[in-house]
Amino acid sequence: MLVDGERARFEQVATKPFEDPTATVPMKLVVTPPAGIRAGRELTVEVDYSGSRPQVFTDPDGSSEGWIPACRTPPGETRTCDSSFVVGEPMGSQAWFPSNNHPSDKATFDTTITVPGGDTAFGAGELTGAPTDNGDGTTTWAWSEDDPTATYLVTASNGDFDYSESKLRESATGRTLPLYTAIDPSASDAQQVTLARRLGRTEEITNFMAERYGPYPFDSNGALVDHAPSAGYALEVQGKAHYSSPSASQSTIVHELAHGWFGNSVTPARWSDIWLGEGWAQWSQWLWDFSDGTSSESPAQRFTNGYASGPESKWEIAPAVLDGDPANLFSTFPTYTRGAMTLEGYRQIVGDARFDRFARALQRDFAHANIGTRELIDFAKRSSGLRGGERMRLESYFQQWLYDEAKPEILPADFR
Repeated sequence: MLVDGERARFEQVATKPFEDPTATVPMKLVVTPPAGIRAGRELTVEVDYSGSRPQVFTDPDGSSEGWIPACRTPPGETRTCDSSFVVGEPMGSQAWFPSNNHPSDKATFDTTITVPGGDTAFGAGELTGAPTDNGDGTTTWAWSEDDPTATYLVTASNGDFDYSESKLRESATGRTLPLYTAIDPSASDAQQVTLARRLGRTEEITNFMAERYGPYPFDSNGALVDHAPSAGYALEVQGKAHYSSPSASQSTIVHELAHGWFGNSVTPARWSDIWLGEGWAQWSQWLWDFSDGTSSESPAQRFTNGYASGPESKWEIAPAVLDGDPANLFSTFPTYTRGAMTLEGYRQIVGDARFDRFARALQRDFAHANIGTRELIDFAKRSSGLRGGERMRLESYFQQWLYDEAKPEILPADFR
């Protein structure tokens, strides 16, 4: 362990344990520099890490993350594990490399992975060149991401995949971006055909989002589709969305691609702000589904139906509070649905033109950075065009929709 080239003391310290005894307690690496550090001074900390096998973490909600073996047991055959599905939200990245592992502490990444010949290995960013045949039955893949990236959005997924490269053209800018795709070869013929059709719309979906939010924030795009039932979810791994099943729906693909703008580039400042990423991605999914004809419900109808349906108790967990319980981070109604409803309500209050300018301004002012709930509320108020009492009512609207542990009473119709 070195700090500015000098040896430093260090220790591993367990973070505050979760109430659920089955959940993984993450560790923090505490480094003590040999000398004091002046405020504002830059320093370099070098950490050499080796030896431990990458781990699978169990989250407080019972889900798995980290370095997840992708295994299947075909009828009448033995269990086969042919790849690793490496995902890190919220804490799984520290299952395989030391890092501060907080969404507000972004970094650039160079990733070099050596795997058996014929296997594919994904890292963050773009390939720095063709995979290298090492002459010993192994191949090395090297990737580089020069955009600031939260640690939970990096990957080292690797194994037996059908790998391909193609191009994506962004209409608004004329840029042509590499598109990296890896598909588990165990997908059935029917699944392969469906995946090809759904992933084949990546360029169309990217341009759909870019029309509303501004240019795609990164230099490449792609997807990894595995058979990893022990994960059971998709994750917006930066530039390479990960799907744990070959049956990934078109709506799910849209949701993960929308995270490129909200979640990956504009990232929540802390985990209690997670509704910011998930709410925008959910709203984007609603808009695409309606525009594409997949759903007959517009985002406005989703708002109306979501407000009218279900028990009152579903409102007891507020998006920006989540009862202070990490097990609620990915709770569907508060984080995804109510988060998206908050944004849809704001759109109805200010109108489409101001809403689109608001979204683009967020991408301009917070690109590759972080934003908290309070910052977003203040930004939305300034962008609203409302004055006086109407602007004060908008403050109350956000307070009720994001912080109150009860059904909000202020609706868009109250602003007309």
